[in-house]
Amino acid sequence: MILCFILGGFSIMLFLFQAYDAVWRTEAFNASRPENFSAALNRTFESNRSFERGPIPANPLAFLASPFSVVILLNGIILLAGGISLWKLTCEKELTHAKDRLKSLLLLPEERAIIDELKKSRGSLTQSQLVRNMGMSKVKVHRVVSKLAAKGIVKKYEYGLTNKIVLQEEV
Repeated sequence: MILCFILGGFSIMLFLFQAYDAVWRTEAFNASRPENFSAALNRTFESNRSFERGPIPANPLAFLASPFSVVILLNGIILLAGGISLWKLTCEKELTHAKDRLKSLLLLPEERAIIDELKKSRGSLTQSQLVRNMGMSKVKVHRVVSKLAAKGIVKKYEYGLTNKIVLQEEV
């Protein structure tokens, strides 16, 4: 993720540097200037070749629309988008893990056991099935389910002579 941000930022900065360089050199050297100034400038550059950076582009937009420049820009955009998506995915996983950890810390062991049993059975069981699966008394299961319903973790619906216990989706 961090590598995507670094490489994407570097690619976009490289493209921006190329754009600035192409536009600046075009404006500085292709503008209408007195001939004696151009001659003096050419003598200066001939005497010191360390300042020369290659041919002056005739059209900076053509240079920036070249395949090389477009690939650098698209590479930067794709890498930044990938970094952002990886960051969101990582944050989402961390948030889900933190929520699960917090819920497990705030629940009693019996409440956690009933939630785990409901998760095993795809989120819904009857209260009599919970009594059979959990090995607790009917009264104990009723009290724990009532506490969970009061906390909004499960919903309890009448289902014949028993209750249907449904785990909320957000748990």
